[in-house]
Amino acid sequence: MLDTQLSIFKTVVDRGSISLAAQELHMTQSAVSQQILNLEAHFSVKLFDRLHRRLLITTAGKTLYPFAVELEQLYGRARNAMQELTQDISGLLRIGASLTIGEYLLPKLLVLFRQTHPRVSITMDVYNSDQITAMVVTGQLDLGFIESPDQLPGVLIPFPCGGDQLVIVGPADFANSAPLSLAELFQRRWVLREPMSGTRRFFEQFLESHGARPDDLQVVMELGSTQAIKEAVKAGLGFSVLSRFAVMEEVAQNALAIIPLAEGRIDRTFTLFYHREKFTTLAVDSFLDFIRNRIIAPESPESGLQAEEALQP
Repeated sequence: MLDTQLSIFKTVVDRGSISLAAQELHMTQSAVSQQILNLEAHFSVKLFDRLHRRLLITTAGKTLYPFAVELEQLYGRARNAMQELTQDISGLLRIGASLTIGEYLLPKLLVLFRQTHPRVSITMDVYNSDQITAMVVTGQLDLGFIESPDQLPGVLIPFPCGGDQLVIVGPADFANSAPLSLAELFQRRWVLREPMSGTRRFFEQFLESHGARPDDLQVVMELGSTQAIKEAVKAGLGFSVLSRFAVMEEVAQNALAIIPLAEGRIDRTFTLFYHREKFTTLAVDSFLDFIRNRIIAPESPESGLQAEEALQP
């Protein structure tokens, strides 16, 4: 029972609240609170202070926390050792991905991974890049998969893996148009992702690298959904910039047009990362190996496998 209470205690500390810990543990808030009270009674200490509805860890709690972490890692190493003996890789794999990767790349990769690891349960959260990064930092996710970040926190271990191409898209009547310069595009209206989006930030960095000011874009609408952006562009509301993955079907159906850019291609890499201090399960290690084998980092001396090729069975 004590090890269970320590595990619950660690989750409360990591999440910063009883309610968030209860959600992750699939328990009621009252059950989590009772386990914390039992743990406090066992050690005759107070682990948390409650001030203005905020949960603050006490000195005793800070002292106990490393032991809870060590216990979790010990159990994890024991599970890994047993799974290696039986070659029965199982457990929960919690992945977070930015919108483009989560909608157009990861689902197919996860299907391929599950074909060889059917006992691994997988959950995937899709948010913008900043949110995914924060969730890996706090331990809510085992792995994060986003477009090339500006900079990751030092507690995260990243490696680049594949990539895609951003393309300028417009209504179908722009099909087969001549290349347009950035100066010409700045005269158009734009529908873009929200500012925290990896796609938006990478496009703005591209503009700055060519001496253009992102603030000068005539942004008439910001949307958090790729599908909503595509519908807005189809309706003639403005141009946008999206992953080629996201528009392949609409371009093939002549519902959208890719507009060539006189300044050249907008290529970017993807980055997979995990917490350097968080114990990785055998399921996580197996998925990392799977990704390394499927998508080779661009700077590798090998040919630089891209995401499209990685989806081939």
